[in-house]
Parts: sequence; C-alpha cells; structure tokens
Amino acid sequence: MSGFCGWFGGAHVDDPRILEVMARALPSYGPVRANATSGTRFGLALNGHPLASAFAADSELVVAIEGYPEWSDPRLREIARGEGNGRALLAAYRRDGSALLKLLRGTFSFAILDLSAEKAFCAIDRFGVQTLCYARPSPDLIVFGSTTDAVRAHPRVGATIAIQSIFDYLYFVDRVPAPETIYREQRKLAPAEYLLVEPGRTTVARYWEMPYRSAGRVDRTGAAAELRHRLREAVKASLDGVNGGAVGAFLSGGLDSSSVAGIAAELLPAKLQTFTIGFPVEGFDEARYAEIAASRFATKHQTYYIRPEDVVEVLLDAVRIYDEPFANSSVIPAYYCARLAKEAGVEVMLAGDGGDELFAGNSRYAADRIFDHYDRLPGVLQGLIEPATHHLGLARNRGFVGKVARYVEHAQKPVPERMAGNLFQTFDPRQVFAADALQNIDINAPRALSAEIYNAPREASKLQRMMYLDLRVTLADSDLRKVCRMCELAGVRLRFPFLHDALAEFSAQLPEALLMEGGKLRQFYKEAMRGFLPDAIIDKQKHGFGLPYVSFMNSYEPLRSLVCDSLVKLKKRGYFRVDFLDAVTGRAQRGSLSSQDGFAWDLALLELWLDSRGM
Repeated sequence: MSGFCGWFGGAHVDDPRILEVMARALPSYGPVRANATSGTRFGLALNGHPLASAFAADSELVVAIEGYPEWSDPRLREIARGEGNGRALLAAYRRDGSALLKLLRGTFSFAILDLSAEKAFCAIDRFGVQTLCYARPSPDLIVFGSTTDAVRAHPRVGATIAIQSIFDYLYFVDRVPAPETIYREQRKLAPAEYLLVEPGRTTVARYWEMPYRSAGRVDRTGAAAELRHRLREAVKASLDGVNGGAVGAFLSGGLDSSSVAGIAAELLPAKLQTFTIGFPVEGFDEARYAEIAASRFATKHQTYYIRPEDVVEVLLDAVRIYDEPFANSSVIPAYYCARLAKEAGVEVMLAGDGGDELFAGNSRYAADRIFDHYDRLPGVLQGLIEPATHHLGLARNRGFVGKVARYVEHAQKPVPERMAGNLFQTFDPRQVFAADALQNIDINAPRALSAEIYNAPREASKLQRMMYLDLRVTLADSDLRKVCRMCELAGVRLRFPFLHDALAEFSAQLPEALLMEGGKLRQFYKEAMRGFLPDAIIDKQKHGFGLPYVSFMNSYEPLRSLVCDSLVKLKKRGYFRVDFLDAVTGRAQRGSLSSQDGFAWDLALLELWLDSRGM
C-alpha cells in the first residue's frame, strides 16, 4: 500500500521498465502511482497514500518521503503545510545536507538522490515504523527500497537465501532482525539509521539514541502529571489532519490500547470507533476488558471472535504480504481487527504499541529480577551448586529439583542472553539443523547482536538497556511489522501515539526505581493513569493479543494439514535434520503438540513464505 524504491549509480541504463517492475513489487492493493522518474544513472518511484507520501524533484535533486514526518524548524514546517513534505525535504537538504535529520521527527522514511554531487541519502525514523532495505551489487551501484521484494526486483540484485538468517529467525522466535535480511545480498536499516552513498564511500550510521538517564531523582507527582500531558499531546498529534469520523483504535483491554482509546475518545466525542478480537479458548480471551474500556469511554465498539477457520482463510495472504519470513501469530487478530475497522468506514487506526518498551511492561523485566537473586549468592556457594546442576543432569528432572536446576542454569547466562526464549533453549542447534547447513551458521551471531544492542546506550541502567533491546528487536522487528503490514492488507492507515518523540524522550528520563516501584511491572504508569483508566484494567494481570495457534492446530484438521504439509515440504530444502522435522510433524499429525512445540508454527510459516517467493 506504500513505499518507494530506486537505484543510484552503476552502468548507464535508461530503461523505465526496471523501475516499473521494482515499484510493482512494493506492497500494493491498488494501482501504482505515477510518481516516478529515472535517467541514465538513477531511478526513483513512490507508491503511497497521498496523505502519507510525497515526491519532489528539481534539476539536481529527486526525493521521496513516506509516513508522517514532523519538522521542528518553523520554516520547514511552513513549507510542508503549504507545499508538502517532499518540498520541505528538498529545502532541508539544500540548506542542511545530512544534518537535516536533527530537524526531522515523527514517522518517516526517505530517499534523496543528489545528482550533481553523485550522492544518495536515505534514512528511517527513530523507532523503525518505516523500513528501508538496500543492496550493493557493485561498488558503483546502490539499490534501495522499502521492502526486500522491491530491491530484489532490480535485475542486478540476487536473491540467495541466507542460512544464517534462518537460524536467527528461529533464535529471535519469529523474525529476521535488522541489519540482516533473509537474503545474503541485502541489508536493512535499523531504527534511527541512515545510509549515505558518496563517490568511493558508503556509510551506515545512527543519527539518534534514546536519551536515557540512569541516575537522579524525579518528583513522582510531577512526573505523573507530565506523563498524562505528554500522552495526551501524542494522541492529539496522531489525530492531526485526520477526519474525526474515520478514526478507529485497536482496543485489547490492556493498559496501552485503553489509554490511547480513552484519550482519543475525549478528543473526538461520540466519534471514536474501537475494535477488539476475542478467542473461544480459555486463557486467551480478554474481550471483556476491552468492553469495560469501551463502556468507560463511550466508544462505538465492535468485537470479532476468531475461529480456526479464520486462520486458514487469511494465512496465505498474510504470509505473502511480508517480504521476509515472519511468524508472529498476532498477525491474525491484528488483521481481523483492521478488517473490521475497514468495513466500518475507518481510514486511520490508532495502536498502543510501544508502551511496554518505554514504561517497563514486559514480563521478562520482572523475571530477570528473580535471577538477580542468584547473582547475589556468595561465589563459594555458587561453586558448589553449579557442578551439581551440570554434571548430574538435574535440569532434566521433572520435579522441584529440576525446576531449581533449570533456574540455576538460566541464572548463569549473562544478560541479555537470558532474556531470550526460543527453540534453542530446548534443542541444541546440532539437533535441529542439517550438518551441511550448520557449517554456514555462526550460532553465536544472534547473541553478539543482542549484546551489541544491549550495550549501545552510553548511559543507561540495566532495565533501560533491556527496554532498549526490546525497542530494537521486539518492537521494531516484530510488533510494528505485524500491525503495519496487516493494516496494509486490510487497507487502513496507522498511527502509534506512544512513539511520539516527546513522550518517548520523557520515558527515558524516568529512573528504574520509579518505573518498577516495588519490582512491579508498569507500576508508575499504572498509578499515573489511575482514575482515568478503569481499575479493572489497571489491576488485571498482564496478558497479550496472541493467537492460541497450538490449540487451533491440535483441534482443527484443515489448519493441522496445512502445517504438516508445510513441514514435510521443508524437509526437501536440506536446512534441517529430517529426524527433527519428522518428530515435530508426527506430534502435529496426532494433534498432540504441546505449548513447547510452538516452533512448529514458525517452521511451517517459513516454508509457506519460501514457497510464496518461488524458492
């Protein structure tokens, strides 16, 4: 539904068909717009919604910009309002060059082709709502695009599946993390990164960091008032220029979606529509909390209950819209929620993503504090405990002793490695991957990437570093991809109030002791919002928006067959050990998958994606 693509440099080519083929590879459910230009050494095409994209050019510069950028400079803001963001980007680059990123906030991705200086300059927003991939087929040619599909459509770019990326896809549970892509020939920008191509040099660098402050005191009452003010301003900014009658909000009944919906409902009295998804499976359905919030804020509310048949109906379309393997099961409820909104006439949806990563809401933050107790034991005592857990194999014990041994084993892992929960906590990679494939895998690479991200903030507490890692890997690479692509598939636009820059920067100034008062997740946020949000939502146990896919696979034969057929086909690719896939397939065929077999879904979706790309 949106994006841009192009190239710069290389051999002299003047073939508009190349640009057309690349543009048609962008995710689009309508005609490709005519914003395109090419010459003997460049091409640039934009395919996007007229309210969220702009294209501009003059004799020296060609630019495309996507999203909802916000200009801090008054003159640029005036140009954007009067002539569009494309003209504002031209003016900013002429005046400030690459330093224009200091003036640009909000959600955006852009490409600037400087024909006179032989430069290409691209960037994405601070939180990675937008994406940008690129390839260097030769030293003098850069090919770029919003998706890997658009980049690989260029005739000079190959499409070789990277076995390392498949390993990392499973390590990180359901996605290929930036800066990798599924293809050996491509890379992608991480949040707050730019790509600058100049004669003889290519630079990829960060232009912004979360301004964490790990020490200092904060007035609790004042901070709570500031939080409420900044959140309200963030929702207000997300509604800027939007027709109030065509606005909807995801409403799961959790803290974040309820906060966004409640504020939006106050700003749009009697106009806001809210949508939630329910599940006919005990332990997964939280629709009643969404109804509590909808009643409190008097929204026009709708609920849709997902059945296993719904998963089969949309799964292949959902797989195809992703330009890389992606197995976050929440894509299914996200799609049906967005489709429900589209059918109700909604044009723009508000989402609550980002609150957990800014205000300490992910369960692993609390779990890590439990492991910290082990770190405080005297070294002598640790020296007695650890040999017993390793050499006696106590972790395999199913009883209390086994739980203690597994706790010790996990506590010994360094942060951030112990934050990860994945297939390789249960299986050794040698039990999963074929020997030939394993030769091309660095099993320590994802740990090194996590450690690099974790250690990147210059000044941050342990909790802030964990939240920063989640901003990069959980939010940008998974949660945002999930909801953005599903809204594209449903045909609605999307805004993220929690990722408003002023609100995010405020969160970075809150000390750990305040964010998790008494060791409780989101405690400061909860108390700051008490009185506005219903107590039932503030006090409920944290849940989520996940699909009960293991239950569905066990109980619904068409879905089980789709998964099993995919696992059988996956054997032929030579990536995985046949006995490993046979064991997983056998449990799936019998309808006896356990909650620990969730990776069967990830493997099946990997095969479905590979098949969708003709691999």
